[in-house]
Amino acid sequence: MSFLLLFLISDIKMRYLPASRLLLLSILGCGGALPAQAANQLAGHPSPYLALHGDDPVEWRTWEEEAFSDARADNRLVFVSIGYFSCHWCHVMQRESYRDDAVAALLNRDFIAVKVDRELDPDLDQRLIDFVEKVRGAAGWPLNVFLTPDGYPVTGFTYLPRETFIGVLQELEGEWRQNHEKISAAAREFFATQMQESENQAFIAPDIPAKNLQQAFVSQAMLAADELQGGFGNTSKFPNVPQLDALLDIIARNDDLDQDIADFVRLTLHAMATRNLHDHVNNGFYRYTTDPDWHTPHFEKMLYDNAQLAWLFLKAHRLWPQQGYAGIAARTLDFVETSLKHPDGGYMSSRSAVDVDNREGAAYLWNRDQLAQLLTAAELEYLAGLGQFDSAASEFLMVPLDGPGAAGNAQRNAAILGKLRARGDASMPADVKRLAGWNAMMLDALVAAADVDSRFGARARTLFQSMQQNFYRDGRLIRFAGNADIADAALEDYAQVAHAFYRYGLSFEQEAAIEIARRLTQSAHELFLKQDRWQQKTRSLIPIARGKWIMPDLVFTAPMTLWLRVALDIPGLDRKIRDGALQMRQRVTRDMLDAPYFYGSFIMLRIERAG
Repeated sequence: MSFLLLFLISDIKMRYLPASRLLLLSILGCGGALPAQAANQLAGHPSPYLALHGDDPVEWRTWEEEAFSDARADNRLVFVSIGYFSCHWCHVMQRESYRDDAVAALLNRDFIAVKVDRELDPDLDQRLIDFVEKVRGAAGWPLNVFLTPDGYPVTGFTYLPRETFIGVLQELEGEWRQNHEKISAAAREFFATQMQESENQAFIAPDIPAKNLQQAFVSQAMLAADELQGGFGNTSKFPNVPQLDALLDIIARNDDLDQDIADFVRLTLHAMATRNLHDHVNNGFYRYTTDPDWHTPHFEKMLYDNAQLAWLFLKAHRLWPQQGYAGIAARTLDFVETSLKHPDGGYMSSRSAVDVDNREGAAYLWNRDQLAQLLTAAELEYLAGLGQFDSAASEFLMVPLDGPGAAGNAQRNAAILGKLRARGDASMPADVKRLAGWNAMMLDALVAAADVDSRFGARARTLFQSMQQNFYRDGRLIRFAGNADIADAALEDYAQVAHAFYRYGLSFEQEAAIEIARRLTQSAHELFLKQDRWQQKTRSLIPIARGKWIMPDLVFTAPMTLWLRVALDIPGLDRKIRDGALQMRQRVTRDMLDAPYFYGSFIMLRIERAG
């Protein structure tokens, strides 16, 4: 064990980014075309991210058992590099290292190199993220991990400059050649002692007062709350939808709640809508901002962020109908319709943060010359009078011209916006993958929007039909539309689709949707609940932990919570599964009590079902 820890934690001449950067590495887009090389196994892959690496000189493989059998035969480490289409630093490392002949020669000679699109295998990504966080203190993308031929992680890191990366490869190969038996044994021991989530303090606790759980969640959420600028934390700002969603539920259920909590939520919603997390010309939300005052965005636009945020603003509209939240949600859904709609039905995964010429945020940033080409002199003067831009700035983002935060004359603003929108965002490449769970979140948002504006009902019906055709086969789900053999559907897909189909069926009186939701709920129970613990995948090429007794909220609401919401209510579910769900809602772990901030959805489920 001591050898592994020394090897993992020593810097071995690495220059790391600060921990805060590692956790929040941007998901920006790919750049322009690069010189073609000999094609590897990824050439022509259906994943746009993997296809980008198809002409690297690295002999990339896909994530398959053959990689490990060859590694065992040759006694080589498996190098797993995980990223995705919108990841800025992934593409920087590609340009600097993976397109470099000297780096490729080292990887091809001494390692088995595997490329993974994290959006196709979220479970593998999360497991290796957990490993790197344990040994480095932080993780992010590109995520680079070395595994033994038996699949145990040895060491990992994120972006490294070319020279540093070469040094790591050389030193690691030498260590493995001389000490591979010790390294293998230490890796197995580290996995057994550090990576197996024992949750040995998990228990059933039906008698914990609901108020105590709620108070614990609120207290921890408000400790992290930025009550001056909104959002959580004091560095980068993310939407944190699951936590805000739980707070909205708590506000709705408690008339005597401290007013500061409602004020904080409204402040956060206002900041997200009126500052630079939001695109005030083309609509839609960026992934996050790099600063605490919502000023500087990372310009990638993800389907799941926009679907979740539209749904969140609609929920807030029910509490505070005079705040303009329904309009924000509608404009967000319109952005998804115009910018992420797939020609074969459903919605694409994302828009890149850099344009086809490798310019970051190019479709969203403006300068005075660009404005002068589109606007009259009077309109330009009018914008300057509103303080829409700093005359000294070479590039700037527009601030709101409609909805909350907008100043000036609404009619003049609308005319100017019409001209600015003509530029559009078509220059920002799209990741055309259609993913089951992400489309389900969009269906959830459209169902909620149809209650406010009937035009969204037609979109919800169209999306439901498309999802039936593209993602559902005989009680099972396809994660990647049109490519059933490329990626396995995960628990998150089953839970999200079942939840969305059930809500759609109830709202639109569609028994067929409710029946599919019931089948998916039952299939999820059969596929992913192993020895009373939830797994995200049905099979794995590497050793895995035993699973989660309770699943936390991460970027999305925990799939276990979504599954329970359906399993506890949907008619016709197998009685044993329903009885198990009734018991499951009473689960508790020490993690849940110590860090309730990450379990808001499950805590609210317990509270809602307490009676």
